[in-house]
Amino acid sequence: MGKYKRYKNSIEKFLSGDSGKRFFNFAYSIGAAIVIWGALFKILHLPGGNVMLSIGMGVEVVMFILTAFDRPAKEYHWEEVFPVLASKDPEDRPDFKNGGGIVINGNMAGENGIAVSGAEARRIAGIPSNIEVSEEDTQNLSNSIQKLSAAADQISRMAELTDATQKYLDQMAAISEQMIQFRQATQSLTDVSNFLLDSYRNITDNSDGITNNTQGYVEQMESLNRNIAGLNTIYEIQLKSISSQLDNIDRVNVGLRNIREMYEGSMHDSSRYCEEVEKMTQYMAQLNSVYRNMLTAMTVNMYNQPARQEQPQNPNPTDNTNGNA
Repeated sequence: MGKYKRYKNSIEKFLSGDSGKRFFNFAYSIGAAIVIWGALFKILHLPGGNVMLSIGMGVEVVMFILTAFDRPAKEYHWEEVFPVLASKDPEDRPDFKNGGGIVINGNMAGENGIAVSGAEARRIAGIPSNIEVSEEDTQNLSNSIQKLSAAADQISRMAELTDATQKYLDQMAAISEQMIQFRQATQSLTDVSNFLLDSYRNITDNSDGITNNTQGYVEQMESLNRNIAGLNTIYEIQLKSISSQLDNIDRVNVGLRNIREMYEGSMHDSSRYCEEVEKMTQYMAQLNSVYRNMLTAMTVNMYNQPARQEQPQNPNPTDNTNGNA
């Protein structure tokens, strides 16, 4: 128990000193920065976020534990020494804004201050005139004023610490919001992981059926490969047949080209042949006309000759001549 008290007193002494307060400021700030940095790493899914969060949260836990050993500030009832402090009216209080002081029963004052008598000092301080103030009381009052100044300095430092604490609380509130978002993202990741795990479990359960289906698929692929090989053979045969047909078509095209050239060459001869045939037709028409005339003449002569043979002989040559005429 004595050892615990010794450790506790040493911790309280350290925390109440300047080094302890500076240590608290550094630890709070650095720990909060590590927590924020780790939360940022977790939100962005970067490696190292868990380690940073663990370190930062561990530092904060240690700091909160050490805060339990912090010695509370001692409160002084100054209104019992200075009754004027119990008054709510600011006009009842002395003016210390010029940095001066009051020397009771003395003749010296601080810089920018005034020297007053003991009765005037009692009146200013609000001490009743019927109370006698000794030299020892004056010394105690001076010491109390110095302690009050030191306490005011500590209070101002506590105000600065309060501002830092408020900033830290604001940062912790922001971290809390980020942690809520991180929790939601983690929940979504957990749901996705559970879905993937269920899918993997279903795949594992159906592995036998998948193996059989895979074997059937392999057999079908082999059959398909054989069919494709047969189709390739047929395709090669068709290509050869098409190649031979193309050769025949080329030969036919060559023959047609020769026929066209021959036909184009015979067009001039055909025109001359038509002209000659036309002339021959004219000649045949003329020859037919001649033959027709000859036949007509022969036919006329054939009909006229028997008539002349049956006529009687005319003794009168004149009549014969007339008859012929």
